[in-house]
Amino acid sequence: MEKPKAKSFICGYCKECNKELISDNGGWIVTAKREYFCHDGKDGSCFDNYCELKLNQQKEQHEKRLSQNSYW
Repeated sequence: MEKPKAKSFICGYCKECNKELISDNGGWIVTAKREYFCHDGKDGSCFDNYCELKLNQQKEQHEKRLSQNSYW
């Protein structure tokens, strides 16, 4: 008896490049906010770009708060 063919499901789309993310293909990550990103294990993937962007935003907010507090 033949094994039934494995079914593939669309699990979501990459937030950055809108690539279709398939259940049986690796290379994607879901964040705590349920945002989907491509991730191929190499630098420069959509998830890496997202992480760098968030890190830079947090640094800017932190520096802004520090500069506002220095006036007091």
